[in-house]
Amino acid sequence: MRHFLLLTFVLAYTAMWAADNDTVVINKPTKVTVITNDSLQKIIVKGQESDSSYVYRNTIQMVDSNYVSQTTIDRDDWSLIPKVAVTKNDSCKGTLVEGTAHLGVGFQSVANASAGTNFKLLRSTDFFFVPLQFDVHLRGHGRRSRNILSLGIGLNWRTYCMKGDMRLMKNEEGRVVLSSYPDGSKPGHSQVNIFSLSFPLLYQHRFGHGWGFKVGPVFNWNTYGRLKTVYDKDGGEYTFKEKSIGQRRWTIDCLLVLKNPVIPLYVRYSPMNVLKGTDVEFQSLSFGLCF
Repeated sequence: MRHFLLLTFVLAYTAMWAADNDTVVINKPTKVTVITNDSLQKIIVKGQESDSSYVYRNTIQMVDSNYVSQTTIDRDDWSLIPKVAVTKNDSCKGTLVEGTAHLGVGFQSVANASAGTNFKLLRSTDFFFVPLQFDVHLRGHGRRSRNILSLGIGLNWRTYCMKGDMRLMKNEEGRVVLSSYPDGSKPGHSQVNIFSLSFPLLYQHRFGHGWGFKVGPVFNWNTYGRLKTVYDKDGGEYTFKEKSIGQRRWTIDCLLVLKNPVIPLYVRYSPMNVLKGTDVEFQSLSFGLCF
């Protein structure tokens, strides 16, 4: 009887709190947990219709004969800014827009490379950071949907590392070519570095229980490129760097992100050559983790 009265009080107080603030309606929850004692009442609702990852928590704590209420709603993505309903109708439903941030870490590979190149997968890396991405939930109500359209702006640093007896360098005409290392030297590595401003335009679909995918183009403005070559000679290490290597100013990647409850994976491929107007051709192919 005591637990029934406490449960009734918690539900009644929650209803009054919601009436004074924003109304919370949870349809078809997966699991409802109520925890009560002399100084604390807590409600946890997991799952709702069309969003199995939804978690609602409401805590009511007795402090000096006063009640302190705290409510949280868990979400899948790391949100930098709160959700904003940009359109509403008479039912207080509208298009939901969220701001999220994402980080990717992976290995950089190449495709359709020129003969004589020897790019190494484990020495080539791919890092990208999207500090602001707007996720537009396509269904016309104020809660997260299964279908999302995303547009963001980010930073990308790619390294294409080559090993072997050949190195990358600029000739007298300013074209990137393959060349031998200096006589008597011990080859180290030669690499291409590209820095880009990236603009992803993605479609996302959620299957539920943490599963889903993202797919779409990523537009890259390649603002900086350089060559870096390292080798040993006469007991010393030499490093040479060359800029203005003729990287393509604009490239387009095809990005696929596979979301799962454990490790989200991504694969990204560009059908365009990284360098333009050079004797060394290769296309970008990377894969790794995307958070």
